Amino acid sequence: MIGVQHDDEYAVEEVFQLLKVPWEWYTLTSRYDVVITKTGHIPETCNRIDLTDNDLIKKIADMLNEGLPRNRRPLCEEYLDTLRQQIKRFSPLIEIPPIPWGYTYSLALTHDVDVTSVRERSLPSVLYATYNCFLQRRFIEGVRIALAKFGLGMDPWDLFETWRVLEEKHQVKSTFYFLPQSGHAGIGSPQIRAGYYSIEDVPIEELTAGGWEVGVHGIDNWIDKASADAERMSLLRDARVRVGTRVHWLHFDEGTWQILDDAGYDYDSTFGYNEDVGFRAGTLQVYRPRGVERLLELPLHIQDVSLFGRHCWLTTERGCERADCLGLDEGEAYQTCNEILDHALQYGGVVTVLWHSDCLAAPRDWGGVYTGIINRAKSDNAWITRAVDIVDWFRMRRNANLEYSKTKDGFKITVAGLESARSLPPLRIRVHIDPERVRHIDADYICGEGYVDIKCDRERVSVVFV
Repeated sequence: MIGVQHDDEYAVEEVFQLLKVPWEWYTLTSRYDVVITKTGHIPETCNRIDLTDNDLIKKIADMLNEGLPRNRRPLCEEYLDTLRQQIKRFSPLIEIPPIPWGYTYSLALTHDVDVTSVRERSLPSVLYATYNCFLQRRFIEGVRIALAKFGLGMDPWDLFETWRVLEEKHQVKSTFYFLPQSGHAGIGSPQIRAGYYSIEDVPIEELTAGGWEVGVHGIDNWIDKASADAERMSLLRDARVRVGTRVHWLHFDEGTWQILDDAGYDYDSTFGYNEDVGFRAGTLQVYRPRGVERLLELPLHIQDVSLFGRHCWLTTERGCERADCLGLDEGEAYQTCNEILDHALQYGGVVTVLWHSDCLAAPRDWGGVYTGIINRAKSDNAWITRAVDIVDWFRMRRNANLEYSKTKDGFKITVAGLESARSLPPLRIRVHIDPERVRHIDADYICGEGYVDIKCDRERVSVVFV
């Protein structure tokens, strides 16, 4: 057993939800294989991991809640692996890794719906889009956009059917976040932030009936409790039972998570970058922010506008400020996304992808990299699905309670709190042991380099050594 002595209860509990190994708070009357301590006030005879000079638990908790500027490394996973290796010096290590059974990692597909048609946009906005098409020598597409503004011809930005066909072709489903109000830019935001479609006119019923998820693309829910309540209720009754959100332009401050939690949102997926891709929270895992009861954060890693855009808007202490995006070409963008996916292939967890709903059409036309990400993830055998499914799987993992006992010839492992979740892949148990030492396991298992992964579909499992 691992004992932990630390002064930050939230930090310890959240770190061990990410690491997911058996542990308990240190007491003088208990015996431990190793004690992780920040204060050092434990008997000298105990095996210890001393955090006095390098408090990895605090570092991880701070990253999850305060974020990092333009960071391309999953530092939380690196720090967790450091703890893992230190624990293995003194103790058997059995964990539930953030990897669904049968897969290598997870990919959450999401779309922010800022625009649903050409006709709803202002004339200057439409002319600017036409101008950009002409710059790309895509004259036919530019003319079609201009004509659609006046109701002539098909609307090239009405793309819900295009998304349905594309994702059904790839046998995946995704999440659409809809703006709850038309014409409202939000408290303290420039008018350019406003959307101009009515949530009553978008095909929410058709999407949910087809298996897609819908959520709230928040305008003021990040800063005002009354707005958070009202925006959640803007969805149709059947869609507001368990509501996820991503705030428009990724507006966020230190009180946002508490407001969303108090308003009854199931999860948030705002914590990411507008101007870059990578790991603002430092992690590939879904986590509980400090101070909330139920809300979980599904961190955002890859955004189309960050990759291809010229500029974006950031929330700062001085209000909304314009910043440069990466401005990559298609090859550079795909390579950048592959680097993020490489981290997921190494550590497991989830990569969350945001592709705006209008980006399959000119002048943006960024669908090639989106399908490239899906194809890469498929080749990796990733679980590709909606945001809510990822959150549900991580919540199932958080609710599981892992324990084990040593026997004369192996381990007896118990996992309490397993849920028979709807159509979610099972958890896995990872036993860090040389597979050559294993004689028998009474469950399905696979061998890796220095570990054995066991399908976690029952409460008790026995591992017998040679």
